[in-house]
Amino acid sequence: MTILLTGVSSGIGLATARLLLEAGHQVYGTVRKPADAEQLARYPAFSALIMDVTHRASIKAALQVIADAGQPLHVVVNNSGIAVSGPLETIAEPDYRRQFEVNVFGTLAVCQEALPLLHAARAAGEENVKIVNVSSVSGYVTAPFTSLYSSSKFAVEAITDGLRRELDPFGIDVVSVAPGPVKTPIWDKAKGQTKAFEGTRYEYILEKLDPYLESTARSAIPVATVARKIKEVVEAHRPRPDQLVMNKGWMVRIARQLPKRLQDKLFLKNIEANRRY
Repeated sequence: MTILLTGVSSGIGLATARLLLEAGHQVYGTVRKPADAEQLARYPAFSALIMDVTHRASIKAALQVIADAGQPLHVVVNNSGIAVSGPLETIAEPDYRRQFEVNVFGTLAVCQEALPLLHAARAAGEENVKIVNVSSVSGYVTAPFTSLYSSSKFAVEAITDGLRRELDPFGIDVVSVAPGPVKTPIWDKAKGQTKAFEGTRYEYILEKLDPYLESTARSAIPVATVARKIKEVVEAHRPRPDQLVMNKGWMVRIARQLPKRLQDKLFLKNIEANRRY
């Protein structure tokens, strides 16, 4: 299979690219700088594409490279994403706009530009053509101070469901893979995202932030677990369209059905206990 995978420089994207390449797939992986692709250069079936999901011209150029290669494109995996945290009351406008530019509008732009190639693959008789959107448990439930990130992932879930229903008559599937907390450098980066708290009424959270993040990181699942799930979804015919990947995921599915006020109490209790979920 020929696969376009966005954001392969580290974390989930890098681990997924390796698994797919080792399974014999052709992978076009996107990075923002050529050096970011060096870890995958040893794989003959890997091709690096310089692309920024917030710049339409770079998306078009990347897809043109795939089209010019003359191979059918079977799968698009939208993995690129960022996480902005902080109180909704104080997050700066450039930050919240950037959150949606990358996670939502970037995902949709990649889908739009890739779909002509996916339709062409189906017209040529290719099977198992699909889009896989990497979402998050934050697209299922909303925790305090990650509300902006959560809202972007709720949007990704909605885009996934809507696209699947629109593309079903054309034989193109659309699936989301929603990891819970994953053991990646994101937790170290989060420790530095304190600007929205400092000097505000929410500053009291800062003394809880490091223990909270450390607790979350300890309970996080290995990045390899998410990569294996993405590979499984890529290769499967008609997989479950909403793949929640985390420890005790059943609790999240139950919790999202609870009354909102009860959900509020559970999240506030978790903050006091330095837990996310």
